[in-house]
Amino acid sequence: MREHSLFKDLTDEEYHKLIKIFKKRKIPANTTIIKEGEYGESAFLLIEGKIAVVKETIYGEDYVVTIIEAGGDEFFSEINLIDRGKRTSTIRTIEESVILEVTSSDIKEFMDNHPVIGYKIMWYMARSLAKHLRKADNDVITLFNALVEVVEND
Repeated sequence: MREHSLFKDLTDEEYHKLIKIFKKRKIPANTTIIKEGEYGESAFLLIEGKIAVVKETIYGEDYVVTIIEAGGDEFFSEINLIDRGKRTSTIRTIEESVILEVTSSDIKEFMDNHPVIGYKIMWYMARSLAKHLRKADNDVITLFNALVEVVEND
């Protein structure tokens, strides 16, 4: 857990302070952790297990976008720590999983009380969100190119 990029810029003392605000949860297999379209204020680190990121198609069917296994570097739903908005996808466990959950209010209070650590956390989240934005941009280009190809071949 200490190796996760959220924590890598922190000293050991800073890490031990921050980790205290995360709540450890054991989630059974085939359990929805978050639901697309619902409002939320938590973000999660996957510690053990495997989860699916699922989007709903226009036909109301589930489409698995990706599968995330523990040991990676995913901090998911971090955007909800900032805006407490609607979830952009459903997250469902594939097998029994262990997650660490942090809420927007807990992390904001923590950062208010520990501004140096808060700066490091915000810098991490900015990099993470930039990575997601770049991927979304690439996905839009891929979809646009596929659409153009279909239209031109009709």
